[in-house]
Formats: sequence, C-alpha cells, structure tokens
Amino acid sequence: MDNTIGKMIGVVEHALSITNDAGDKCSLSIKIDYRSCSDNDIRQWLTSNRIIAGQRPWRKLTLEEIRELNGQTFNASTIGQTIKSREQQKAELVTTFMNAGVAQQKAEQLANAALDNPEALTIKSE
Repeated sequence: MDNTIGKMIGVVEHALSITNDAGDKCSLSIKIDYRSCSDNDIRQWLTSNRIIAGQRPWRKLTLEEIRELNGQTFNASTIGQTIKSREQQKAELVTTFMNAGVAQQKAEQLANAALDNPEALTIKSE
C-alpha cells in the first residue's frame, strides 16, 4: 500500500468557518496530516471532491444531456465550471473547424471524435 502522494502532501493547514445546528458560527484553523494516507485513499478523496463539483452544473442539464455525460473524460481543474451540452460543444467545434477551412461533413466527424476521445486529437511535438 503506497503512500508516496501523502508523504509529498505532508501536513496541510486550512482556515474555515463553521456554523453548528444551533446557529453558532466559529472560525478556526486546522491541520490535516496526509503523511500516512494511502495513495488509493487520496485518489478516492480527490475524485469524490471533483464529482461533487461536477454535480453542481450537471443538475441544470436535462436527463438526456446528463446521460450523454456517461463515458466522457473531464479535466479535474474545470469540472465544476458551467458546462455546455454535447450538442453545444459539437456546434462550437464544427464552427471552429469550418472557420479553419474544413468542410462541414469532415468538421462534424472531427467534432464527434474530439468529444469522444480528446486525447486522439492531441498534437504531439517532436
């Protein structure tokens, strides 16, 4: 059970404000020690946090749009931002490709490919 991530993170200090059930509010500073945590635990906590962030904008989507999220890959740093439906994303990509001189049919194919597998369109420098 590796804990290399936890050792790299170490101890993190965090300031927060909390209100209890009685309505009493208090500010405090705490430290969280990650040094003994397994890498798997930390990955699960990170993913849980990103899922919660993603659910905020996803709640504004239709059921069909939510189902279209299935199997997609999300960037961890942008997952909580307002999202566009797949059709909105596709339309923007098609426009971008067409503005670059790509024919509409090919632009639509490229847009679908970009949405289904963004890594496939990554340009690698030599």
